[in-house]
Amino acid sequence: MRDLRLRLLTAALAIPAVLLVFWLADHYQWDWLVALLLSVVGVAAGWEYVALVARLGVTLPKEAFLFAIPAFVFLLLPKEGEFAFILAFAFAYFLVFYSFSRRGTQEGFLASVAGIFGMLYIPVMLGFILIFHRKGGFWHILHFLLIVWGYDTGAYFVGSLLGRHHLLPRVSIAKTWEGVVGGLLLAGIAGLLLPQFLADLSRFWPAALIMGFGVGAFAQLGDLFESLVKRAAGVKDTGRLFPGHGGTLDRIDGILAAAPIYYFLAHYILGLF
Repeated sequence: MRDLRLRLLTAALAIPAVLLVFWLADHYQWDWLVALLLSVVGVAAGWEYVALVARLGVTLPKEAFLFAIPAFVFLLLPKEGEFAFILAFAFAYFLVFYSFSRRGTQEGFLASVAGIFGMLYIPVMLGFILIFHRKGGFWHILHFLLIVWGYDTGAYFVGSLLGRHHLLPRVSIAKTWEGVVGGLLLAGIAGLLLPQFLADLSRFWPAALIMGFGVGAFAQLGDLFESLVKRAAGVKDTGRLFPGHGGTLDRIDGILAAAPIYYFLAHYILGLF
C-alpha cells in the first residue's frame, strides 16, 4: 500500500510538470525547451545505463557518453537533424578506438557494443519524441504519453489484482498475461483520445486501436527488455530518483521502445502528420 501511495504521489507531481513543458514548447514554438527536457531525462537515464553495464563488467567512458546524449538531442533542432547523426557516427568511431586501445580486444568489443547500443537506446529513441513534437504538436505528444501511461496503469492494476499466469518468469516474475490484457485494453481506450479521432470516431476508431495496441505492445517490450538487463545485472531498480517507480530508466523504458513505433504509425501508416 505504501508503494502504491508513493507511485501515485510521484505521478501526480511529475505528470503535470512534464505536460506543462510540452504545452509551453508547442504554444510558444520553443523547440529548445523540449530538447532541454529530453536532454535532462537522457543524461539521468545515461548515468543509470553506465552504472548498469558496469555491473555486467563493461566500462564505458562516462563523460563522453553523457556529453553525447544532450549533444545529439540539440543537434536534432537545426535543419532536419542531419548533424545529430553525424555526431552519432563520430561518437561510435571514437568509442571503438577508445575501447580497444584502453580495454583490450574482448573488453573493447563489449564496451563498443554497449556504448553504441546505449546511444541508440537513449538519445536516438528520445529524439523521436522531439521529432513528432515538431511535426504533430502538443496533442500528439499527449496522445503518445496517454497510451504509454495507460498501458502501464492497466498492466499494473490488472496484473496486481488478477494476475495468475506469468508472462516470462525467467525475465520478470511480476509480469502476467492478465496484466498484458489489462494494459492493452487501457492503451486501446487511450488510443481514441486524440482530437482528430474524437471528431469522427466512426471513421477513425480502427486507426485509434492500431495506435493504442501497437504502442502499448512496444511499451511492454521495452519494459521486458529492461527487466532482462536488470536481472542480468542483479538489481531490482536502475535508481531511486522517483519514489515508488525506481530510476529514470525504470520510468521511461516503455517510452523509449514505443516512441519510434508511434512515429512510424502516425506518420507513415496513418498519415496523421
